[in-house]
Amino acid sequence: MQRYDYIIAGGGLAGLSLAYHINQTALRDKSILIIDKDTKTQNDRTWCFWEKGEGIFEAVVGQKWDKVYFHGTDFSAVLDIGDYRYKCIQGINFYNFVKADLAKNPNISFKHERIERVKDTSNGGFVITDQSQYIADYVFDSTHTLKQNLPKQHNLLQHFKGWEIVTTEPVFDVSCPTMMDYRVEQRGLGVRFMYVLPQSSTRAMVEYTVFSDQLLPHEEYEIELKNYISEFLQIKNYTIAHVEYGVIPMTDEPTPDRVGSHVMRIGTSGGNVKASTGYAFRRIQQFNSQIVKKLLQNKAPFHSPKTIKNHFKKWLDSVLLNVLLQERASGKDIFTGLYKNNPTANLFAFLDEDTNIWQDFRVMSTAPIWAFTKAAADVMMKRVL
Repeated sequence: MQRYDYIIAGGGLAGLSLAYHINQTALRDKSILIIDKDTKTQNDRTWCFWEKGEGIFEAVVGQKWDKVYFHGTDFSAVLDIGDYRYKCIQGINFYNFVKADLAKNPNISFKHERIERVKDTSNGGFVITDQSQYIADYVFDSTHTLKQNLPKQHNLLQHFKGWEIVTTEPVFDVSCPTMMDYRVEQRGLGVRFMYVLPQSSTRAMVEYTVFSDQLLPHEEYEIELKNYISEFLQIKNYTIAHVEYGVIPMTDEPTPDRVGSHVMRIGTSGGNVKASTGYAFRRIQQFNSQIVKKLLQNKAPFHSPKTIKNHFKKWLDSVLLNVLLQERASGKDIFTGLYKNNPTANLFAFLDEDTNIWQDFRVMSTAPIWAFTKAAADVMMKRVL
C-alpha cells in the first residue's frame, strides 16, 4: 500500500484548487496524490463570482467587469458594484492552468481511478479505488455525497443549462454582462432567471438558471433559451458553439468538515457552497487558504468551531431557503427588492458574509418582512423539535 503525506480525493474545483494553494508554499515538498476518474480535459462549466482586487487565479480570469445589468420585477438598471469586479473563469482554462503548475512538482502525482471508499483509520486517511488502496496523514475528500431531504433541513437545487452562441452581427455589450434577468416566466415554485456573459460583440454564454427542488427535462431549458434569445436579445441568426449543464445543491444540511482525525471534507462535501445562492468559487478558495495556513503551522487542518456570527449566517440561509421552498414570497420579487433597495457593493458583502449582524438586518429589512418572519419562526421550530 502506497503512503503519502496528503491525498486529495476528487480532482475538480475544490481538489485542484487545494493542490494549487499547497504548491505555492513550503508544503510543495510534501508527497501529494490526487485521485479522480476524470481527466478534466473538457470545458464542462463556467464559474462567475465577484471579488475585490486580484485573486489567486487571476491569470485565468477570462472576463471581468466593473458593472452589471440587472432586470427584475419592477426594476432594471446597470448596477455600480463599487470596488468589486464581476469575474468569469472557464473550466478548461482553470484545469489546464492548475495541471500545468502541478506538473512541475515531482512530489505531486495523479491517479485516474474510481474512488470507492474514503475512511479514517488509526494509521491515517484510507482511500480505496477500483484499482488500488492508498493511505495518507490527511485525506481531503470532495467526493462525499450530501444526503439531501433530511426532515429538518431545507434542500433546493441550482440547476442550469447554457449555450455559448455566436452571432453573425455584433449584438453584445462586452463592457457589461447581465448578471440576473428575472423577466422570464417563473412557472410556479422556485426562482428562474437568465444571465448573459459576453466574450465579444458576437459571442456570449447565455444561461438559464433555476432554483427548485426538482430538475427539468432538458427540452424545457432549451425552449426557454430559444425564447429568451429571440424575445429579449432580439437575435434571430446564431450558432451554438458550446453547451453547459450543471446541478449545485443549495442546502442547510449539516456538513461537518471533519471525519475522524485524518479525513477532511472539502468543496461541496465540506459545506463550502453558499446555501442560499449556490456561489462556491471564492468560498472554496477562502476555505482552502485556511487549510494551508494551518498545515504550515503544523496544526490539524480542520476548521475552527463555528462562532455566533457563523451560526447566524447559516440561519439566514435557512430562512431564505424556507421562504422559497414554502412559496412564502416570489423569488424574483425578493431578489428584485434586495438589488433595488441596497447598494450593490453592500449586498455583495452581505452575500459573502463580510457584514456584521446590524448590517445583515439592514439588508434583510428590504426583503418581504412577513414572509421572512414566518419562515424564521418555522426554521426555529424545526431546530427545537
